[in-house]
Amino acid sequence: QYYVPYNIAARKRHEHETTILHKSVMRLLNSATQSAMADIGYPYNLDFDYGALSQLQHFSINNLGDPFIESNYGVHSRQFEVGVLDWFARLWELEKNEYWGYITNCGTEGNLHGILVGREVLPDGILYASRESHYSIFKAARMYRMECVKVETLWSGEIDCDDFKAKLLCHQDKPAIINVNIGTTVKGAVDDLDLVIKKLEEAGFSHDRFYIHVDGALFGLMMPFVKKVSANFIMNK
Repeated sequence: QYYVPYNIAARKRHEHETTILHKSVMRLLNSATQSAMADIGYPYNLDFDYGALSQLQHFSINNLGDPFIESNYGVHSRQFEVGVLDWFARLWELEKNEYWGYITNCGTEGNLHGILVGREVLPDGILYASRESHYSIFKAARMYRMECVKVETLWSGEIDCDDFKAKLLCHQDKPAIINVNIGTTVKGAVDDLDLVIKKLEEAGFSHDRFYIHVDGALFGLMMPFVKKVSANFIMNK
């Protein structure tokens, strides 16, 4: 029979660490609960219930790579990821062979990927974005070392297309990569995509010389359900 005091010490240390962890989690829980009760200004869902998914927390689920291509990692939820993409494609009336995508962790990652695709298509393109675009758009420009031109906005927060055209005319020698917003962070402004394209054409940019990324993190989901109403009509009401 052997006496091993280390086991007792290890158990006590484990109990102590477990107690500290529990207290830390409870402090965070209380803080999050209080903050959620008074959090306004961001259109987030504050009523989550992951109870039905609790059993899946025991697995390291990882959808490696392209969701449409099977990987060598077996523990994945790829079929659900593709299902979400298909749902949005139907919502936006896209044909089956007209789209590709993946589920990002956040709007910032979506913007980083979208701008990256634009730069890959037009390596020497200039990035144009309104001043009220999400900060991640300008972060992308820094990360990818892209020339970035900030465009003025109207009182509503949407891009000033007259200023946009003027700045396009100053850089006609290089292709244009444009960020168009469907809901800016502060004012929820929606840029006029048709007008943006019209200004590009007026400035002499053929369709093979511009790439448009749409940041729909806020209202991209809602827009298909909303009838087109002018900003003036909304304000007058």
